[in-house]
Amino acid sequence: MNGFARTLTAAEMFGRDLARRWLALVLLVALPVVFYLTSRASEGGHAFTAGGLGLSWAIAGASLFTALGARGVDQRLVFDGYRPVELLGARLLLLDAAGVVLSALFAALLIVVSGTPDVSNLVLALVLVALVAVPLGLVLAVLVPHELEATLLLIGLIGIEMILPSESTTVGALPLGGPQELLDRAAGKPHPVAVATALGRSALWIVALTAIGAVIWAWRTRVDRPATPDPRPAAED
Repeated sequence: MNGFARTLTAAEMFGRDLARRWLALVLLVALPVVFYLTSRASEGGHAFTAGGLGLSWAIAGASLFTALGARGVDQRLVFDGYRPVELLGARLLLLDAAGVVLSALFAALLIVVSGTPDVSNLVLALVLVALVAVPLGLVLAVLVPHELEATLLLIGLIGIEMILPSESTTVGALPLGGPQELLDRAAGKPHPVAVATALGRSALWIVALTAIGAVIWAWRTRVDRPATPDPRPAAED
């Protein structure tokens, strides 16, 4: 079995494991909808920022819970011949695909309920939310291998982005700053940052988070194989 086939097989295994947690997945998907509807009802307007950043919580949360506690399983798979990069690639493949589908469905909801003068930027922003949130959740899982602490860190990070005003210079330096700027464009707000700049920032975060996750995950799932005995007979004195 080649590397690509092993990656697809691992992605299928991880997908089945994730599907068993269907109630948690339903709650994760429901949260961004609640954030969006609550913000729209209380503040009016499009409420795209609350919805988009809420979506990042759902996707990063699924990524986080998929990786947490998987070190032992991954070590067994590595011992059976899988490479750490294949296991990480399998998770990225599964979660990115699911995240993009969820982003498309969420974009349809926002367009139907709120309408938007800029559909292309809305869809692009939500796709970027998914592509950034997946490696973000994986990095938190490998840095903080305990559910409570990792979840609190994720809540804190996304919460900071939610409360910061969009015009703050700090927003652009945060992982979801690029998508947030595109969400402002989609809502018709002033947009001092160019689309190319927002895309560039998001791409840098995706690459950086994926690279950090790959290095730490490879180190955490390393397996010390027993030394192979020397088949040659010992020399007689």
